[in-house]
Amino acid sequence: MLVACLALVLSLGGVSYAATRIGTKDIANNAITSVKIRDGAVGPADLSQASRDTLSVRAYGYVPWKGDDVVALEAARTRGFSSVTRPLTGVYCLTLTDARIDPTTVAPIVTVDWDKSAGANLTAYVSVSAAGCPEGSDLAVRTFSFVAGKPYKPSNTVGFTVLVP
Repeated sequence: MLVACLALVLSLGGVSYAATRIGTKDIANNAITSVKIRDGAVGPADLSQASRDTLSVRAYGYVPWKGDDVVALEAARTRGFSSVTRPLTGVYCLTLTDARIDPTTVAPIVTVDWDKSAGANLTAYVSVSAAGCPEGSDLAVRTFSFVAGKPYKPSNTVGFTVLVP
């Protein structure tokens, strides 16, 4: 029994000693995979600046429907956009504040805000052509309503959020 207890104490002490002595230089490159990392163990501070930039949203804008004659960005839910106009029914033209964001090299995302829209069967999408937008506009969002079996039609009753990565 004495030998068994002594062996147990020594084995536990050895593991504890080893755990305190293994450092970064002792681990081979690419030896730790994502499966071995505990969920939530890696945060933004653990990533390089380039990785953080890639994962971040550089601009976002919120345009709620407030009536057919009102077009405005909601300041509390907008960053990186300076203005929005609607030159045609269902065509919204947005201007970015950061000249370093090249609209031709980003993949913006837009989604309908059903709480700030009127009607059903609505859609919104980013329009690459920005047809109808004045010079200096960076992005265009087109909004439509549709009924099954009938042609879709441009709509001014769609609230939306747009994100620029």
